[in-house]
Amino acid sequence: MKPSGAAAVHVTMRPHPTPFRTWFRPPWLLALALLMLAGCSATRLAYSQLDWLIPRQLADYVTLDSTQRAWLNARLRDHLAWHCRTQLPAYAQWLGTMRAELNDAPPDPERVRYHVRQLEHFIDALLAEIAPTAADLAVRLDQPQRDHVFARLEQRLNEAHAEYLDPPLAQQQRERAERLERRLEPWLEALTPEQTARIHQWSVALSDQNTGWLAHRQRLQAVARDLLAKPDDGSTRLRLTRLFESPAAVRTAAYQRQIEHGQAQAIALTTDLLRLATDRQRARLDQQLGRLAADFQALRCTPETVAALRPDPAGAGPAWAW
Repeated sequence: MKPSGAAAVHVTMRPHPTPFRTWFRPPWLLALALLMLAGCSATRLAYSQLDWLIPRQLADYVTLDSTQRAWLNARLRDHLAWHCRTQLPAYAQWLGTMRAELNDAPPDPERVRYHVRQLEHFIDALLAEIAPTAADLAVRLDQPQRDHVFARLEQRLNEAHAEYLDPPLAQQQRERAERLERRLEPWLEALTPEQTARIHQWSVALSDQNTGWLAHRQRLQAVARDLLAKPDDGSTRLRLTRLFESPAAVRTAAYQRQIEHGQAQAIALTTDLLRLATDRQRARLDQQLGRLAADFQALRCTPETVAALRPDPAGAGPAWAW
């Protein structure tokens, strides 16, 4: 059963491009990544329920049998224990550093670039931790399960294509700017006209970025499917692990240039938005960073925090039936 009070937690699992990087994300990896990257007022509550949120997302892609569920439950418990023990203190320290710098003066582009690298280190650590389990799970699936996973991935890709690529370029740019404005509001509250204009300038400078990340995602899915379609000579797990851990391996040179351009634009945008911030916005950002850091610091790696998935009393497994 869903834990009491969990209705207050809203975690959006929609695929969307990020200014800094795009990677192949199994749904339960995405749950951890989103919690790390997106602070909310219910961080502690959400973290304590990752053992429910992660498999709920996985259930959208595949139904596991009882043996697969039991195996994944144990692996998931170990991953959550690792994450709570080793990653949360690092997140809190990182947020504290950013908060201190922002209270001193708006950062210059080099400091923003430094913090982007720190964020990427966190993502890399998460991928390195979870990639072997994702690969092992993929190999354990039978053919009907694999077919369902890739059919669902293809459906999500088509949905993303329709939302992000089908509209005219001007509409894509406008909607990208509007999405970023919505994501910034919890951190800065209402944006100034100058900040809104700068965000739209940023979005136009990205041109047709949506083409690149969607094509990259399609390549990742195709490579994974090809690996699983071949007879397993003992190397499939290793190759899948490398793919999930380092999806950049299948980037084209053109997409790599697009990523570098996008990152440069994002760093310039962040620097300008902070420079343009009002006293009220700076106070709001300081407050939000402080709350998120406090949430991470307050979390304790107790058995309850990193509990294994909760089976029902009858032993039939979680009520959501993966």
